[in-house]
Amino acid sequence: MFDKYEYIKKLNKIKDMCESRFEIEDIEEDISFIIDNIIENSFDMYYFKDRFKNNSSSIDIIYPRISFPGNRAFLKGPDHIRFLLSLYPYKDDLNNIAKIILRPKHFEIDNIELLALFIRRKKILVLYLHHPYLYNVNNSKFNEYSGFEPFHYTELACNKLSQNSEKRLNNSDIKIFPLWYILSTIVDSSDRNIDKFFLINNKKYGTTISQKLDDISSFHSKHGY
Repeated sequence: MFDKYEYIKKLNKIKDMCESRFEIEDIEEDISFIIDNIIENSFDMYYFKDRFKNNSSSIDIIYPRISFPGNRAFLKGPDHIRFLLSLYPYKDDLNNIAKIILRPKHFEIDNIELLALFIRRKKILVLYLHHPYLYNVNNSKFNEYSGFEPFHYTELACNKLSQNSEKRLNNSDIKIFPLWYILSTIVDSSDRNIDKFFLINNKKYGTTISQKLDDISSFHSKHGY
């Protein structure tokens, strides 16, 4: 024997789960459509294209034609992306990506920000506006990425990356850029899944940065992005 009301609750729960799954799949189809539209239809009007090449890998970097007139510190351009790609130590991972799209959009709900999307079957990585952030690779979740070595820009210019490397690798605060973390986790696949990357904004800087990111996002929305 069973309680019919409990049974009905279970059926409703399963129904809700199924409906949610269809909604998620619909959202992913919408995302794919939007990205396709950027590449095929509105590219010349709204975006420029740059390129990063390294041996067998070639990545198109697609970025907005229109620049925000105010504080641009949160808008990363092709030079910044090429710089990070050139320093990424595992070059074979670069073959998993064909295009990187810099979307001037900021999505934040309850302190959770959308950082990036990776459309597997098209090998397209979409990077969104987000708070400044670095992954701590010595955290237990990211121990396998401890091969990434922290660096300073001044040392790069002087070719001194190898100095004090042992000391740095023993440091408990080794950090890497979000783009490097994403590159280290995505895989080449022909399925239709879209990998989603989020950040939890701890409001360390209050609402100031969120407001600036929203201003940039709003500016570009008014110009058709």
